[in-house]
Amino acid sequence: MLWLTFSCEEFCEEQNRTAIVVNFYNANNAGYTVKNITIKAIENDSVLYPNKDIFRGTDFSQVLLPLNPAADMMRFSIKNDTLRADTITFHYIRHNGFISSECGCVTFADIQDEPETTLHSLTHVEVINRKVNTVSYRQGVFNEENIRIYY
Repeated sequence: MLWLTFSCEEFCEEQNRTAIVVNFYNANNAGYTVKNITIKAIENDSVLYPNKDIFRGTDFSQVLLPLNPAADMMRFSIKNDTLRADTITFHYIRHNGFISSECGCVTFADIQDEPETTLHSLTHVEVINRKVNTVSYRQGVFNEENIRIYY
């Protein structure tokens, strides 16, 4: 008896971490590009923007802020060269979801309350969509906006 074994390795093209999609706006509710932005996750002191390995520049009109799948809160520091840094805190409820057999599971989130912020350089922060479902970190424009930050 002859047994043939076939190996089928699927490749996951998605990330398995969710992120809050943030767009920047000016006082006239028009899209705004933040110049020379630096964004850090405060709990683990990691620099998210600008990440020279991923992004070519330091000017952004949209950013993705990854959520910690093991916590119910994330805090970020957002600063540009000319303005004082602000701290934004997001509280969220986690729930698991299935992406695919290749990619496995992911922790989605629902943003609770309004984000806490210091409002040094920002005028206000607005929640547009509380459901955090964006999984991919590929550079590009994401249509599912969660948060608007106004300068």
